[in-house]
Amino acid sequence: MDRLQSDIGQPGEETMMTISTEPAHTIDPRTFRDVMGHYPTGVVLVTGMLDQQPIGMVVGTFSSVSLEPPLVSFMPMTTSETYAKLRQAENLCINVLAHDQSSVCRTLASKDPEKFHKVDWELSDYGAPQIKGAVAHIHCRLDQEVEAGDHYISLCAVDDLQVVRSVTPLLFFQGGYGGFSTTGMAAYLDEELISAVRVAEAARPQLDRLADTHRCSAAALIQIDETAQTIGASSYGGSTEMDERIGVRIPLIPPLGEAAVAWSPQQSQRWLDQIFPQDEEVIFGYRQTLEKVRDQGYAVARIGDSDQEGYVQLSEALREYGLGELTPVREREVRRVFAESHRYFGGSIGTEETGLNIASVVVPVFDPAEQSLRNSGLVLRLGNLPQGVDAETVAHWVNDLQQAADEVRDTLGSVAQRDFTRYRATELRGGA
Repeated sequence: MDRLQSDIGQPGEETMMTISTEPAHTIDPRTFRDVMGHYPTGVVLVTGMLDQQPIGMVVGTFSSVSLEPPLVSFMPMTTSETYAKLRQAENLCINVLAHDQSSVCRTLASKDPEKFHKVDWELSDYGAPQIKGAVAHIHCRLDQEVEAGDHYISLCAVDDLQVVRSVTPLLFFQGGYGGFSTTGMAAYLDEELISAVRVAEAARPQLDRLADTHRCSAAALIQIDETAQTIGASSYGGSTEMDERIGVRIPLIPPLGEAAVAWSPQQSQRWLDQIFPQDEEVIFGYRQTLEKVRDQGYAVARIGDSDQEGYVQLSEALREYGLGELTPVREREVRRVFAESHRYFGGSIGTEETGLNIASVVVPVFDPAEQSLRNSGLVLRLGNLPQGVDAETVAHWVNDLQQAADEVRDTLGSVAQRDFTRYRATELRGGA
């Protein structure tokens, strides 16, 4: 009993058990961080006032501890200079950040001395800064502090709390901020979806490189059923802000998703079957779209200078589709918006074109287990791109994206082969 020691008293006496914190063997810090990174955590901002100045720190270790008395906790690093100041504050506020506050989170997590001037906050009745638009505010005081390795366990006595905005919270997962969708990732919390997300995460190095090189957003979209994809991984470069959440459902409904199905006869047919009503002329047009995408090797969405309003409507329809269960009436309306947005998709880029406004470029990652070109269920997408560019610039984007897709294909056939094999076995793609 080296690691577990028990002192047993006489009947009726209390039993005391102590557990050794010494590990059975040495744990590599990188391995520890990687394994723990597979568990998502909520993101909160702990704030206080010191010398009439706001201070705050972003943590992913917040937890409810006790009902009687009401206690919560968070775990700052022992070396944190911010916590050294924060612990002196008379009152604290735990701000539970919302899924759409990633930019607020990044600002307040920075070392910018003016960061509180760049976010919207107010002083609470308890004298601590509370962030506007947060999910909840928990007003508390530091009650106890326990040193635990390289962190403190800071126990706080709760004085008051309230839900401010009943929306989904901000999550931290594998080095990135995101959220979850009740009809997306939350609807598939099982081994099947986990395998899909792991496949998408195989593209992480390429996504980071693309986003940094082109100062845009880069995402890996993975198919999760016959009519939907989800964003399994994303990266943001330059000053681009997160505008989509990990796990949100994205429809595979014409005209959306042509690159995800164009190299699979069965998937292409199911995609065409989503057209309502089944108008032969419309179906023929979309068949030509799929053929064009196969010929050029990419799909592109472009916006005309006078068509911004229509694209905004499409974005709103996608958001509504991804974030909530739709009534039949609303679903028909959302699908109508999808159908009317066909003018943005299925095009090509002429070699002499200039002044192009490109919304996105998408290429497939081909199945490494197939000899011929077949959709793997995974696509890579660039978005939030610079506007008013020429054809040569777009060709450069496409080339870099295709190179990245080839690298990811190699990864799926080698170091990520186990995850991809599991994903293929789930038949989330509905067959090839």
